[in-house]
Amino acid sequence: MSAILAAEISGVPVYAFDPGDMRTEMHQAAFPGEDISDRAEPESVVPALLGLLDTRPAAGRYRATDLTVAGVRA
Repeated sequence: MSAILAAEISGVPVYAFDPGDMRTEMHQAAFPGEDISDRAEPESVVPALLGLLDTRPAAGRYRATDLTVAGVRA
């Protein structure tokens, strides 16, 4: 849906942000009885999201791990 929006409104950058698997109640509910303690805490991806908004790269889909590893953040 974000790709369609980006194509239809060319002057507005549209980002799809994928935070990855996180340690949330919803994720735990999807995997009852499994240990998800190795998943990232939700607040750990906030710097990547803020970096995306600060740097304003081209519209597209961005993964939190790629943003922090690839140096998209300023």
